[in-house]
Amino acid sequence: MNEKKMSLMDLVFMGMGGCIGAGIFSMLGVGIGYTGRAVWLAFIIAMIFKMSQQVRMVIMASMFSLSGGMYSQQALILTPMLTGVSALTTVVSAFSFSVFGISLASYTATLIPAVAPFQTPLACVYLALFFILGTTGADLFSKVQNLLGISKIVTLGMFIVFGLIYIGKNDTAALYAAEPSMMGGIGGFVMAIAMMSFTCDGISNIINMAQVADKPKKNIPLAWLIASAACALIYCLLGFVGSRLGSYETVAYANLGDLAQKVLPAGLFLFFIIGGAMASLSTALLGGVTGYAPLIQGIAQDGWLPKSLMDKKKVMLVMWVGAILPVLGGFSLDNIVAMIMVPGMVLGVIVNLRAMKLPEQYPTEWANTGLNISAGAYRLMMWVSIVASLLTGVFSLMSLTLPLMIGTVFATAFIFWYSNYCLKTGKVNITSTQDLG
Repeated sequence: MNEKKMSLMDLVFMGMGGCIGAGIFSMLGVGIGYTGRAVWLAFIIAMIFKMSQQVRMVIMASMFSLSGGMYSQQALILTPMLTGVSALTTVVSAFSFSVFGISLASYTATLIPAVAPFQTPLACVYLALFFILGTTGADLFSKVQNLLGISKIVTLGMFIVFGLIYIGKNDTAALYAAEPSMMGGIGGFVMAIAMMSFTCDGISNIINMAQVADKPKKNIPLAWLIASAACALIYCLLGFVGSRLGSYETVAYANLGDLAQKVLPAGLFLFFIIGGAMASLSTALLGGVTGYAPLIQGIAQDGWLPKSLMDKKKVMLVMWVGAILPVLGGFSLDNIVAMIMVPGMVLGVIVNLRAMKLPEQYPTEWANTGLNISAGAYRLMMWVSIVASLLTGVFSLMSLTLPLMIGTVFATAFIFWYSNYCLKTGKVNITSTQDLG
């Protein structure tokens, strides 16, 4: 019996679920802290930057349906050594799943103060549950993802509506009338864009679902566009409302739950935490876990990792171990985000430089993309992506302490060295670029 394929709307909900999650619920206040009321504009620019970084992946998803998702895409245009860097960067990025476990445990402690001293083990348990759920088929995954996705969109809409009513009734403009729109100046605004770009990530997880998506060459790009536009609108409204609920001192660095408590009645606030914050974290984690598994399997298939990791259950176990290490190490959310983003941005610059020749490298596939984009427009977007990656990487690195900055640079250099070492062993054979049709 054939497994049910993911529909267009399943992919849209997965993209939105991967985007609206730990980032927005944990880091909206961080963005406000960096730039104040201009955070809504920082969100728009961050989404444009993130889309520019993902457009090559989306175009390639309409050209090829590949077993290893984004990793296999990069293998088509990179040298073998740089393909290894891509593979290992993907593996390292699995550490970022710790953000979701930490945030879920934090919101649980908000509801049940008695568990506050046990947030570390609770985060590890949450991560284990979602990695187990990630081993199920696309049908069950889609049902859970869509249900949670609807719930969180309702709660975010509720926050926006009640927030606008609160702003109108309480004349909060008087509280920040003397404050500049960009509290941190241009530097703070750019830093906010860099940090908010993390909240705009996750939509690209759908690119990894070619094996289980219906009409992947058509539906994956379309789902990406719909999900990106919807998330940009939601984030813009959240930033506008959240930054205007009071003076800068009262809203800066607050999480979305703290801001919601200002405007929602007790019963609705409880629904916001469970059906909004925790549902958002859950869909983002579930979408990420499910989307990353094919990448790791493709990487193992090519020999960068042990062949045993071509088994999905073993992949989930390894990713879970990687996710709980930052939890056990006590790293903060912003440090985890910054350290993970730096090697990814370095690789992004290299990949997009090499991808400039994609139309000439694969002329037949390019002509059949159906996206109606000229080679010139494509290259312009690649340059925007390169600039966005450089800015995000530099400002993410600058946000770290000196020891973490040195460690991140060393880890990035190690990835390049280890890729070269793997090639010298003779065990690497890049085969995951096979088109699934």
